[in-house]
Amino acid sequence: MVKLKSLKPSIKGLRRKKARPSYPIVETNHDLESIERNGKKGFKINAISTTKYTRYNFVFKNLYEQFRRVTNIYFAAICIITLVPQVSPLSPVTSLLPLIFVLVVTAIKEGFEDFRRYQADKESNNREYLILRGGKFESVKSKDIKVGDKIKIENNQPFPADIIVLNSNLEDGVCYVETSQLDGETNLKMFKAIKETNTLSEQEILDLNPSIECELPSNNLYKFKGKLIMGENNYSLSEKQLMLRGARLRNTHYLIGIVVYCGKDSKLSLNQKNPPSKFSTIEKRLGRSVIGIFCFKVVLVIIATILGTIFNQNTEEDSWYFWNREVKDSDSLGLVIVKRFVAYFAILSFLIPMSLMVTLEVVKVSQARFMEWDKEMSYKEQAYIKPTQTPTDTPKLEGAGSALSASAKEEVGNKYMSVKNSNLNDELALIKYIFSDKTGTLTENKMVFSKCSINGVMYDNPLGGELIDTINQNDQEEIYGPIKEFLFNLGVCHAAVTDTNDEGETIFQSQSPDEIALIDCAKANENLFLNRSTTDVKIRISGEEKEYGLLAIMEFSSDRRRMSILLKDKQNDKIILYSKGADSIMLERLSTEEKNAHHVAKTIEHISDFSREGLRTLILAKREISAQEYEEWSKQYHEASTLIQGREEEIDRLNDQIEKDLLLIGCTAIEDKLQDGVPEAIDYLLKAGIKVWIITGDKQETAINIGYSCKLLIPEIPIIIINASSTEECGEQISAAVRTYIEDSTGSAFTDNNPHREISMVINGESLTFMLKDHTKNFLKLAERCHSVVCCRVTPLQKALIVRLVKRNTKEVCLSIGDGANDVSMIQEAQIGVGIFGNEGTQAARASDYSLLRFRHLTRLVTVHGRYSMVRNSLCIKFSFYKNMAFFLTQFWFSIYSGWTSQTLYDDWIVTTFNILMTSVPPYFIALFEKDVNEKVIVKNPQIYKTVQDCHLFQYSSVGKWLLGAFYHSLVFFFCAYAFFYNDDIMNLDGRIGGQSMMGSFVATYAVLTILFKASIEIKHWNFIVHIGIWGSMIVYLVIALVDSAIITEIPKMYWVFMNNLELLKFYCMVIIMIFIALLPDFTIKFARRYLFPKATHILQERYIKKMDEFELN
Repeated sequence: MVKLKSLKPSIKGLRRKKARPSYPIVETNHDLESIERNGKKGFKINAISTTKYTRYNFVFKNLYEQFRRVTNIYFAAICIITLVPQVSPLSPVTSLLPLIFVLVVTAIKEGFEDFRRYQADKESNNREYLILRGGKFESVKSKDIKVGDKIKIENNQPFPADIIVLNSNLEDGVCYVETSQLDGETNLKMFKAIKETNTLSEQEILDLNPSIECELPSNNLYKFKGKLIMGENNYSLSEKQLMLRGARLRNTHYLIGIVVYCGKDSKLSLNQKNPPSKFSTIEKRLGRSVIGIFCFKVVLVIIATILGTIFNQNTEEDSWYFWNREVKDSDSLGLVIVKRFVAYFAILSFLIPMSLMVTLEVVKVSQARFMEWDKEMSYKEQAYIKPTQTPTDTPKLEGAGSALSASAKEEVGNKYMSVKNSNLNDELALIKYIFSDKTGTLTENKMVFSKCSINGVMYDNPLGGELIDTINQNDQEEIYGPIKEFLFNLGVCHAAVTDTNDEGETIFQSQSPDEIALIDCAKANENLFLNRSTTDVKIRISGEEKEYGLLAIMEFSSDRRRMSILLKDKQNDKIILYSKGADSIMLERLSTEEKNAHHVAKTIEHISDFSREGLRTLILAKREISAQEYEEWSKQYHEASTLIQGREEEIDRLNDQIEKDLLLIGCTAIEDKLQDGVPEAIDYLLKAGIKVWIITGDKQETAINIGYSCKLLIPEIPIIIINASSTEECGEQISAAVRTYIEDSTGSAFTDNNPHREISMVINGESLTFMLKDHTKNFLKLAERCHSVVCCRVTPLQKALIVRLVKRNTKEVCLSIGDGANDVSMIQEAQIGVGIFGNEGTQAARASDYSLLRFRHLTRLVTVHGRYSMVRNSLCIKFSFYKNMAFFLTQFWFSIYSGWTSQTLYDDWIVTTFNILMTSVPPYFIALFEKDVNEKVIVKNPQIYKTVQDCHLFQYSSVGKWLLGAFYHSLVFFFCAYAFFYNDDIMNLDGRIGGQSMMGSFVATYAVLTILFKASIEIKHWNFIVHIGIWGSMIVYLVIALVDSAIITEIPKMYWVFMNNLELLKFYCMVIIMIFIALLPDFTIKFARRYLFPKATHILQERYIKKMDEFELN
């Protein structure tokens, strides 16, 4: 009762915490009293621990984790049975040693990974920082930092907690931060202290003791709401003042701030979540196959129990040769049944291979390393920045027009792909649908300003200085005026920051490559952006520096799809709003009079022309605002910015209020070239039977043009275009397409002879909205027949919804690939997610299962590595099932002649070492090196991917065939040996007659050798390591048999048995004959299949070998 009472307050406290609208007010730790007050508010400590175990709980917690697996529980039960000598015919070592081996291998792997995490935590927790204590800065370890501490961060130091910046050494409290640890973006971002503190001196900052009210900790890296309280005044705080833990200060000597979130409350910690668990089709079928084998085993155990009980009742008690004949108190019928059942449950437990799960786990990790070492999937063309912080940092490729931070060092080297989830290696062979982003995934994401339209006039060479030449050559304001406004908009309406390279040149950094292209165009036409502070914007126009007052910035977001900046001309006090954004958004915001203007109609024509050329377009516009309107708007904006709840909604409303009645300036057209090899890659994937969907935010004309450029759309194949403005129209268009291409006049589906069975489809975002709501059934009919689909004008949310729709309704394996943060939901929705290391950061790469450098590498990942993983893993699993079934089923046949007394045929040490030493290496090497066809053949024959696409290599029927073969081999192993021993007592050179021990040794020898020869028959790709694995395993068996035979045990039943076998000619003859009888059907079936019913792989194997022979002859 005491325990329950003590829990109630804490539960209520938790409920109150969840209901609180804001974080407890943070006071500055300037004396012992303030530190004590903050300490009572329940703030988290700053020490972090990402480890799963501690040195004290490792053994117990690891065992708990491992015994959550059903297989380990199963084998632990077997071990318990073997520990009871009254019921178990096996020595405990037969089960304990293999189980301990499996547990130890897994524990070592887990321990090593956790130790690396511990080392990283220790380094982070013991890093020292300058904290204000007693009026001066003292060195304090990161783990001892507290909420409310005033901290000084120096250049290149990572932030130890989430910090509100008060000031820096730079003008206006500006500081530059690298956030690659958080979002993978290596470009510098500019943050600013609020103007109320950025003008104070360092001593004034130290004497300042404000309080901070902020929102509850959240995992949103890009949003923050808070208030700085200084006396009676409240000042708005946003994400622009929040320095996040894990980010690093760059190009700034120092900054001073106040710690607001520590440890597990920091945004970095709140974002460190385990990725969703994904399991491959093979793993799911493997689980069901194990259940099937277990059921088969239970049937055998029941049969043996019944027959053993009958034997005990009818024969055993009345037979004079049984030792217990004189025992009066014989076991009851119930006890006999229990003993027989438990005994056979233990004997036949090895029908399920104990080490298979561990083997598969190690194998998949090894396969992942092979993928990462593949030079064919490396990127060598360019330089990149090598990681300098932690192994998880991801270097960024140098983009056109972008620049590296001054502190970074550029080095040239190879960059390779990475595998985050090796569980899905074999799932790569089953892909039916690929959903791909366009920008940065299919294209370089290196933007080049190509063309523009200004005041209805198109310019083809703006980067060549055509615009400034036009200004200089014309004195008519109606011509040069709009051009000047256009260039000025390009130069100031952006979020880029300036830096200086080693040569002293001004360079630009931005999260968006588009912005770099726009600024480069302005620079090429003598409009050079110089700097931006919290109050001013500086730009050099034709050599003359000008300064404008910065009143507000309305930032770009994927929802807004536009950006605006509000400036004040200091010469004439005019207030002007400059905007840029997507044409679908911006054209609607033009004034009514402007929409009817001639130059707007011409611009719209130019936009269509640019789209047909595959160019990305943006609309530039402006609006002059009266001082009165601005004052009213500014007052409301300030009030909205100090809100803790509903701040974003209110700010969005105010932004929407002022971004209207715009005047069109012009339109930009930016070229984003396709990556090398993209058309060939998509063509290969389509021929491999994979349906490819491109999902992009571009206009329909641009999307279609890109579709043709990358060979996704083919002129010979008809294209269905779904472009509707209402749900009724959308339904009509989809239904018409279904009637035309899917169904005949009677409503029945066309046969495969239909000449239009291959079709492509283009659908826009608005139609997708209607489709997802009302017309999914007919759309899926159409989509399943399409060999390629282009979705345009799609939002990030729609990307994920499309993938979910296809995945859930077709039940096929889907792969999503993208490079940006807006692709993360799509990547995580698909069964397999692939990220591209791109210029938009590595959010997509970090959220993915596989990370690539280039889209063209996807073909090799899927059709070579994925296909090989399927071939290897399926063969590894089937062979593991086979070997255990073939070897241990003989125990059941032996029971027929042992009176179902649960006596064992094999020696305990042979049983113990069979899985962990004798036959453990071949399955592992098969899963590493097996190739049914050479990779050169796969590259030239994409259709061969279809041979594994339906997972026929690991169907229940194929597993059943292997188990049927194992059943036959077990019959051969036992009954042929029985035939040799029957009425023909084999004698050794000493004249001793061989008995059960000798027969068990005979059977074990040719069973192990047959199993290993069976592996050699199945292996198609031999190398030096595979030879060592197969023939070395045979040697290992011989060594174990010799050692087992040489050891004198308490009851030396196997002593010198194997030595005697080796002295008999009959032993060698039997081994040869048994192997021949067992493997003859395997040879015959393989021969008949290859020569009478050859598969595509057989033909390609023969062609490759023939070409290799011809090459060697020449």
